[in-house]
Amino acid sequence: MRPEPGTERFSGSNIDVLLAHGWFRMGRYMYTVNHIGIEREIRVFWLCYDLTETDYPKSVRILQKRSQRFQFQCRDLVLNEELTNLYLRYRESIDLDAADSLEEVLYRQEAGRGMPDFFRSKVIEMRDGDRLAGAGIFDPGESAIMGIVNFFLPEYRKFSPGKMLMLEKMEWARSNGFRYYYPGYIGSDDGRFDYKLFAGEAGAFLYDPLLFRWYPFRKGLPEELENMQKKLIRSLDEPQWLDPVHARMALANYP
Repeated sequence: MRPEPGTERFSGSNIDVLLAHGWFRMGRYMYTVNHIGIEREIRVFWLCYDLTETDYPKSVRILQKRSQRFQFQCRDLVLNEELTNLYLRYRESIDLDAADSLEEVLYRQEAGRGMPDFFRSKVIEMRDGDRLAGAGIFDPGESAIMGIVNFFLPEYRKFSPGKMLMLEKMEWARSNGFRYYYPGYIGSDDGRFDYKLFAGEAGAFLYDPLLFRWYPFRKGLPEELENMQKKLIRSLDEPQWLDPVHARMALANYP
């Protein structure tokens, strides 16, 4: 989804509504997805933190204490050589299917075409003295922010900079009057995205796209929702479960 013709950006309220219905940024647009993967299909669920309900576990307090050696600063995002080089160093150090450049992360296949940016992105810089050790990019709405990407120098990995930057985004949101933080999705029976839950289960919610409903997170919930929806799909003829309205009605009455 992109803004209406004639508008230059998503409004804050547009972003809030889309996030609340399980949409997220990809490149210059907003999209939604329920499954990822080619060789192995993985069911994913969108995650949200209600910052009025969060209660950090002890491990987060320890991490915050360790981060005191660093300086964090938030500013409007302007891509520069320092940021793009930092991302390249990070990209070379990970064994994941990630974009080749920071511009590709933000603009996908339209990178370098000089098209308008529909978001008012911000970046939190993590510095060790004068050295840029990490950075986290996010997009603010009206009452919510969505975390886009965190990246850092590989030699700082022992300090868990990705988690630090996630915490800094949450604290920036809280101190600036935002209520919700959306870090992306987590997977069912796939632990690669579980780091997004390190801030604790209190205040964390998962989105069910069939019922348009957010559930308080608890361990095992992604697998329960996936199994329930699989049973529903198997119990209905294909044209019925392909119709979202019919599927939601059936799921609402499913035991």
